[in-house]
Amino acid sequence: MPYSYLFARILACLALVAVLSIPSSVWAAYANYELRVVDAKTNLPCAAKIRITDSRGNPKRIKGALMINGTAYITGSLKMELRPGQYQFRLDAGPEYPFMEGNFILNSGDSDSRTIELKRFIDMTQEGWYPGNVAMSGDTSDLETIMMADDLSLGNHITWDNRLNQWAGKPIGAAIDEFGGDRYLLQLGGEDDRAGGKLWFSRLTSPLPVQRLSDEYPAATFFQSDLKNAHVTARSPLEPDLPLWVSQDLLDSICILSPEIETYEFSEKHPLAEQAKQIRKGDVTGNSRLALNTYYKLLETGVRLPPVAANGTATEEQTSRLDRVYARVEGTFTPDTWWKAVQEGQTFVTNGPLLRANVEGKPPGHVFPINIGEKHEFQIALSLATRQTIVYLEIIKNGEKDIEVSLEEYKSRQGVLPAVEFTDSGWFLVRVVTEESGYFQYAMTAPFYVEANGQPRVSKSASEFFRDWVFRRAMSINLPDGDQRNEIIDQQREARDFWQKRAKQANAP
Repeated sequence: MPYSYLFARILACLALVAVLSIPSSVWAAYANYELRVVDAKTNLPCAAKIRITDSRGNPKRIKGALMINGTAYITGSLKMELRPGQYQFRLDAGPEYPFMEGNFILNSGDSDSRTIELKRFIDMTQEGWYPGNVAMSGDTSDLETIMMADDLSLGNHITWDNRLNQWAGKPIGAAIDEFGGDRYLLQLGGEDDRAGGKLWFSRLTSPLPVQRLSDEYPAATFFQSDLKNAHVTARSPLEPDLPLWVSQDLLDSICILSPEIETYEFSEKHPLAEQAKQIRKGDVTGNSRLALNTYYKLLETGVRLPPVAANGTATEEQTSRLDRVYARVEGTFTPDTWWKAVQEGQTFVTNGPLLRANVEGKPPGHVFPINIGEKHEFQIALSLATRQTIVYLEIIKNGEKDIEVSLEEYKSRQGVLPAVEFTDSGWFLVRVVTEESGYFQYAMTAPFYVEANGQPRVSKSASEFFRDWVFRRAMSINLPDGDQRNEIIDQQREARDFWQKRAKQANAP
């Protein structure tokens, strides 16, 4: 798999300059141009997004196009009306296509159209990996455009939250919007965002009445009996009620990669406020690293919640990055088979590189049985495709970096990483980090698990970490004395007892 697309980019840039640089002797205030994008293999229209900036670096708004953060979304073709001048562009059709970027000049009176071919350097669906986004907001038509341009197979559409239920007073129509050839937008996704943190819901048959709830009462677990086959995701590992939700078996997954994690704000009474104070001012990776470390601690307690990712909205304030979770589907891809793969932990998350790993032919989420005391080596076979420069690859074992591999060593080993050794229960995963500046860009597999004599690894210190977390959360409950406060405090006591019991039953430090 190639790791540099410089030559391809140069050719693409030259091609687009030739296409767009059309002189004209006709005087006019604007130049008009229609750009068509097709897939080179199928010759079918290809959705993409293009960011065009002028000579001063200002992004140009394309009239009639869906615009997010100065980026125009294309569904096959885009008509542009721009003033004459020199422009820079960046064309992106998702992480499975190379970038196309360069410069072009439009002269006064230009009016023409051309077709650009995009060629995938990898087709993840051919390998059974389908990308999804567990929390998208906006109009359905806009989200369809975003999903096609970002090459997403499945999206969870947030149509109700604590402020508004879009279905109020309306009949609930189709729960799933199928479009664009094997793409699905789940229309009944929802959000509960209160003092205990933010939860995302999917696979529901009707919205939850969260608009009537106060900030603290009742706890999110109030609706647990109504969830049935629903999928519940914690917005991040940083949510104040995370230990409570885990103790009540509310969650099906945790989002560990999203722009919301990077902008997460900690109140003075947040259970992780002291840890957050250690993040250096201006460190754009700080929140993301704290979220990862917290997720690793959760895995250390023996809790097995798969990682997912979220991004994708039609509001100008949000980024148009490619944070997503890939799930490995065996057989036919449908929303049901995708969610089943997620719940089984057959996933990897990414906002850049495409990372597939297997151990002894098994995907992430697999549990390997061993006999305690007997050394067992696990060989990780890795496939990596990327448009970005990789800084390093690492294997995380039981919450700590076990092995770090440079890109050159990875190439020389032909995608086979050093073996991971176990003589007792534990878990391990693979992460790759890029040199992208401005935000934390990486890809990470879900964990592989090792069970010695049928027992998962349970760390005493990690369990005590979440027990102490519950104490700090209980102290911040903002309710007056009375039945409601007593009920919430009792639930926190039950969570405390859950983590205390886990610490006593621990089989690891």
